[in-house]
Amino acid sequence: MPIQVNVANGSITPVGSSLTAGVTFQWLNLGTQVVNLGSCGNWCTQDNFQVQPNGGTTQATVLANPNFNPWAFRDSGWNAPGLPHIQSPGRPASQEKEVA
Repeated sequence: MPIQVNVANGSITPVGSSLTAGVTFQWLNLGTQVVNLGSCGNWCTQDNFQVQPNGGTTQATVLANPNFNPWAFRDSGWNAPGLPHIQSPGRPASQEKEVA
């Protein structure tokens, strides 16, 4: 089963999977309306996606050098109540840096 990211809540399946640099995954829309995702270009190879309803999927790939910082997500609509919420994927431990 491919890695899938639910457009409504950002959950990733299969359990234990993660989005890291270069990983291909699918956006998954279990809702009843088409979902248009925008401003993904800071961390995906494509900036915009359209995901069909009722279990529709659209393939995407994480950039080789993604920007995982929360401020990198330019589409404020993702944080609006009642709209799809795309959560910033976790940063792999190997990319985390401690600042003194």
